[in-house]
This record gives sequence, structure tokens and C-alpha cells, in this order.
Amino acid sequence: MKKSLAGSAILLTLVLAGGPAVTAAQASVSSVAAAPAAVQTLSPEQTSALAAKLNALRPTDGSTLAAKVQAQVAIDDDLSAAVIPTACNPSTPVRDWAAAQRSDWTAADLQLADAINSFQPLLLDVLLWPQDAGSNFGLSGEFNTDVNHTFRDLGRFWDIDPAGIRLEPMKGTMLTDQARMFRLFNVAYGFPAATATALATEVVTAMNQEKFDHGNHPYFSFNAFAYPGTVIPGFVIPKMIVMGDGVLEAFKAIGYSDVTAQAILAHEYGHHVQFQRNLFQSDLTGPEASRRTELMADSFAAYFLTHARGDALQYKRIQQFDQVFFQLGDCGFTNPSHHGTHAQRLRAADWGYSVVQNSPDQGHILPSLTFANLFEAELPVIVA
Repeated sequence: MKKSLAGSAILLTLVLAGGPAVTAAQASVSSVAAAPAAVQTLSPEQTSALAAKLNALRPTDGSTLAAKVQAQVAIDDDLSAAVIPTACNPSTPVRDWAAAQRSDWTAADLQLADAINSFQPLLLDVLLWPQDAGSNFGLSGEFNTDVNHTFRDLGRFWDIDPAGIRLEPMKGTMLTDQARMFRLFNVAYGFPAATATALATEVVTAMNQEKFDHGNHPYFSFNAFAYPGTVIPGFVIPKMIVMGDGVLEAFKAIGYSDVTAQAILAHEYGHHVQFQRNLFQSDLTGPEASRRTELMADSFAAYFLTHARGDALQYKRIQQFDQVFFQLGDCGFTNPSHHGTHAQRLRAADWGYSVVQNSPDQGHILPSLTFANLFEAELPVIVA
């Protein structure tokens, strides 16, 4: 998804051989990673103090490597064309499940989690050093088969060049890895070695608590995103799709494990169709622009998932797929990364499915630009 959390891939063995070389700055730290810190329990006062320290130290200018990477996923922040609110219920099973996972957190715990997330540690780690992310999708690799097969099929289905689009997991375990946290603070944010070491030690100690699932809490990896690729001095970041453990585990927990990986990955691949076909360009701005691209990706996903030459999901599976996208809607009508309401996303998915059903030739795959043009004509109905 093209949002403030969004990505590309480098050395994962799931994808085609070759790919961009790893620069010296991108070399793995796995061989020198420190042993996990001993488990300690922080007091509320210690937790709040660490959150305050992180908030005070977070750079606000654009000179850091982190800022340069994030600038490549920046979204249109023009709110002058705010979306007109429509019926929207922010409470859904998946959001309620996510909230329940942090029900034992104190206000200080949430403050600390937000302070850590503000540094975008998982996003930057997987984009800058994907070779350390591993190859398992889901906490125990339970989504590997679905993700790998769907990724292969998407590359054969759409009329874009799949070469160089890489696939990576995003895992919260890096939050308890001293070497990787040091690298984040020292390389991505430019802190002196002594400061980076101290911050890494404090964050790893805090994240290694049971309440944070030793870094594996879904709060930190509840995302999936697409990245168009870029080159930054010292780093070659290719085109990428990143799948976070948190979002996969969430939909698994509420009963959608048989369709979750396929639906989310198909949506993210839809963004790569948009990248290559220049479909992010439109006359819309702000939330309306973001909503358009997200609903188009929903439709791309539905078309692939239900097509005879795509995933060819049956109607029962279609209902599950639709429910996934219904639950991923949002009510941020003035948010520049607005994705569309639950009902709008459901209509976008239903429309994509209808294009398949109404085709006189069930074996024909529409060119991506033809499909996009059909979507543009339907968009006013979808958002009504």
C-alpha cells in the first residue's frame, strides 16, 4: 500500500536469482549480533522516562538516512480536498482483536510503544537491511506456502515486469536484537556510537519484556506495504513487498488464515502494477488521491483472486476475501493516507469480482491499463 508505512526487497531466496548488490553499508550484522539481553521488568517510571528520552532525541530535520528513505514513501499531505464522510464504523473484529492484544498495557507502555514506532524501526530495518529479515512469513512460517505461491502466480498474471520485485517478511524480533537496534540508531539516524549503544540497550531491555512478546507483539508489525525502489548513497533499495507478522497473525486469529496472505499480497502487488503503469498520477489530491489508489488496488486484488487464471477462488472464499477488505477500511476522512471506508473497500472488491463474472471469455486476462480505465469509470459508484 502506498502509505506512510510502505517497501522493496533485496536478497530473499524466495525470489528470482540475482538482484541488486549489497553495499558495504548494507552488510549483515547477524554474524556479530549480541546475545539477547536478560529479561528485566521496567517500572512505569522507567518506561515513561525511556519514552520521553526517545521523543526528545528523535530527529526532526530531513538530513538523516532514515528521512531520505521515508521521503520515498511520502504521501500527498494536501488536505484541501478532504473526503466527504460517509457511514463508517471504526470498530471491526480485527481492530478489536488488535486492541485486545494490548489490553494489559499501561498508559506508559503505550507511550513507549508509540515512541519506538515513531523511529520506524521495522520499516527501516527491512528496507535498508532485508538480508537480516529471514524468510518466514508469520511467527512460525505458517504462511510461507500461501505467500510464495501467490507471489509466483501474481508475476505470471499481470502484464508488468516482475523482475526485481522482492518479497520480505517484517518481524518484531529485531526490536530485541542489540546489533540491529544499534545499527538503526547509528546508521539510519546518525547518532554517535555511544548514544546509539545506550539507546539500543535500553530499547532491547524494554522490548524483551513478556508484555511486548519479546518484540513479537503485533502492535509493531501490524502492516504490509509496497515500495517502488530507490537508490540512496550507500544503499540500493529495490522494488519490494513487505508482509508484517502482526497483520497476518491478526487475520489468522479471527478465522481467515486460508485467505489472508493471498488477499493482502494481491493488494500490495496491485500497487506495483500502479508503480509500473504510472497509475498513481491523477487530478485528485490528499485523502481522495490515496483513497483512489487503495480502492484500485483492492479491485486489482479481487480480479486476480477470482480469475480462472489467477487464484481461482470459489464463492465461499470470495466472501472471506471480501470480509478481509471490509475489515481493513478506515474512517480517517481527512488523513492523507485514507484507504476508503469498510463499505467502499467491500464495493471495490465486489466490483473486481464482477468484472471476472461478467467477462464473456473467462480465460482472458484484461490488460492492466484496460482494467484501470474500467475502474476509473466505476470509482464514483464505489465511493458513493
